[in-house]
Amino acid sequence: HKIIINDGVTSIGNDAFWECTLLKSLMIADSVTTIGRGALYFCENLTDLKLSNNLISVDADSFYNCSSLKEIILPDSVEIIGAGAFSNCYNAKCLKLSQNLTCINIESFRECYSLTHITIPNGVISIDNQGFNRCSGLISIELSDNVVSIGEGAFGFCGKLKGIQIPDSVTTIGEAVFYNCRSLKEIHYPAGRGFEKNLSQGNNAKLIPYNVTLPVTQPIIQSGNEPKFYPAQPTKPQPKFYPVQSIKPVVEKLTWSFAGKTLTVGGVRVIENFPYSQIPWRDHLRDIQRIIIGNGVEKISARAFSECPRLELLELPASVKTIGDMAFSVCFCGSINGVKNVFWCLEDGVLVLKKNPDAPPAADFSTDSVSWIFAEKNIRGVKLGDGVKPTAKFFEWMTRQFNGKEISFK
Repeated sequence: HKIIINDGVTSIGNDAFWECTLLKSLMIADSVTTIGRGALYFCENLTDLKLSNNLISVDADSFYNCSSLKEIILPDSVEIIGAGAFSNCYNAKCLKLSQNLTCINIESFRECYSLTHITIPNGVISIDNQGFNRCSGLISIELSDNVVSIGEGAFGFCGKLKGIQIPDSVTTIGEAVFYNCRSLKEIHYPAGRGFEKNLSQGNNAKLIPYNVTLPVTQPIIQSGNEPKFYPAQPTKPQPKFYPVQSIKPVVEKLTWSFAGKTLTVGGVRVIENFPYSQIPWRDHLRDIQRIIIGNGVEKISARAFSECPRLELLELPASVKTIGDMAFSVCFCGSINGVKNVFWCLEDGVLVLKKNPDAPPAADFSTDSVSWIFAEKNIRGVKLGDGVKPTAKFFEWMTRQFNGKEISFK
């Protein structure tokens, strides 16, 4: 029920206390400077939390769904909070942000329903996409005069918010920033910057522009004060070499791009499963809704894209013959009451349905949804793992996909 991190410990690792649902009290010594990804994920009964006074970074999802926390007090030593770090802390009524914080990351405080007032400290330059989205109890926000950018949906679904002043320092505002803020009456904003469309999307607030006098004292953002976006970009992967039947090896280089919620990846025959801290597209994980795999890719490693929770669409070239276990979040095809018990993978062109090793022994292991439709053109055979029970949908798909074709079925 209680954990004390003693002096001398410098970091709390990734997933250190993942789903410790009985944990109620955590005391962290001042020697600790970092808290890793998902360290206190879903510790839903944690009520008593003391953070290190020398804490510098709180990684992604560190306190996700710590729903019993009543307050979130970040010491002024904190410079980085990762994506979703305090998302779903829906009983937290008090939030104090560090004076040295420069960025509110993606979904950092999403669905913190009980917050009523937020003060953004002077050090914060950017509030990223959905930073305070669905904070439905939020009544007022004080933005500092140093905020430069406010991301897409940053304050969406804040249904009790009544008014806000956008400071003169803001140069960028994302789409639907106040979407479904039903109580919002007035938005005061600097004139002449084209903010009107994004400010008015999804609400009935009156837009009140104010004239901006070109500053005598307004700070100029120069190279020494460029906005810092955390977490930092990972090291660019080095080219990979694959031997071929020629004197010179073929040099392969991973390529990727992200635009319009779509991630495109290619350039190699094998897409590896990167450690979380080295995922090249890590900053976009929570925004990815579609993945396009480039021509020539033959294998996608296990869990390679498992960190993309909002993935809906997947486009695979015919060259892909192997997809590792749970490579994508859309690989789950068996569920009951939302529990993911069965997943599919591809083994040299053979569709294989397997039990999720994390599912309880008494779980329902029927195939349920046919979620491998993205890979239909890549499938030349089917195999059911031990204990997996096909459903009517499965046989309907079999008939449609392989009617009149030869198929290996085990």
